[in-house]
Amino acid sequence: MTATDTLEAMASKKSAPLSIAVTGASGFIATRLIQALVRDPGVERVPGFDVRPPAFSHPKFVYDGLDVRDPAMETRLGGIDVLVHLAFVMDPIKDETTMRDINVNGSQTVFKAAGRAKVRKLIYTSSAIVYGAHPDNKIPLGEDAPLRANLDFSYAAHKLEVEFVVREIKEEFPDLAMTIFRPAIVFGPNVDNAWSHALELPVLFAVRGHAPPLQFVHEEDVSGAIKHAVFNDLIGTYNLAAEGWLEADDMLAIMQRKKVDLPEPLAFSLAERLWSMGLAEAPAGMLHYVMHPWIVSTDKLREAGYTCAHTNLDTFLAAAEQAKLHVRLGRSRVKRTDLFRSAVTGLGVAGAVAATRLVRRRSRAA
Repeated sequence: MTATDTLEAMASKKSAPLSIAVTGASGFIATRLIQALVRDPGVERVPGFDVRPPAFSHPKFVYDGLDVRDPAMETRLGGIDVLVHLAFVMDPIKDETTMRDINVNGSQTVFKAAGRAKVRKLIYTSSAIVYGAHPDNKIPLGEDAPLRANLDFSYAAHKLEVEFVVREIKEEFPDLAMTIFRPAIVFGPNVDNAWSHALELPVLFAVRGHAPPLQFVHEEDVSGAIKHAVFNDLIGTYNLAAEGWLEADDMLAIMQRKKVDLPEPLAFSLAERLWSMGLAEAPAGMLHYVMHPWIVSTDKLREAGYTCAHTNLDTFLAAAEQAKLHVRLGRSRVKRTDLFRSAVTGLGVAGAVAATRLVRRRSRAA
């Protein structure tokens, strides 16, 4: 039996409501997806897996606190038609061994459990980050472009490794229909990740001589594309992004912010030091993704019947509006209205300003 045979079997029972399991059920994308699924009459039940209980409930939704690394996952997937795998540590943590265990080994455990439990369809969100950010990248990149993730950025390295796990699972379980999405930067009013946190910094740092365009996808379009794949026959890999991109100068103008350009060696040195001190959201390897383009083509997904409803501009504006409400200092987040009410925060701002002046002096000297 092939993946196509599996989808044909699902098509024959379309009149029967589906059972759809979701990992990472407490995440903001999963929350939006589950809330859409439980409202759909074509869905019978939605088991959700997460070590953190979700902040919502519904008669069709069944929360399960099982860790995705637990081999018992297989016993939980009996009778499941579709499994959506969203559990992943996106924002890098210092304990990279644990991060990789959750991201890579957890994904492998989930995929194998789905195959052994005879789940009909698996939907996994990878990331466009797996293409890597390189000066010779074509604009845009199709799904057949080589995967050259920048391995000094742990999140990118883990996403790339899971892509190879996917290939192994396809060979081991040929009857498991698989849909792989590669989203661009996910933004929106509820987003909470390293990319959105960068918009809240009091000073924006950039690498001198590098100002690539960036591409986004709205959180609603991510959940919308996944739901589309639940009910439609999408086998294979699909880029997921708004059409086109935004230029760096346009994004700065929208935020009404200035940036400090640093020479590349200084930028990487500073980023690594801040990461080692626990004052940065990600290791220095993330800088590659603001130095070189990694824009993706959306043609294949559009031909499969799904087009993002939100433009890059709409998506960026939604995140930028939320970012205006806060200032981020290291890993601390403060409301702008409270910024000068706290002496500690005031000192933090003074320190940030002093650090900026120091960096500017070093930048001019480099």
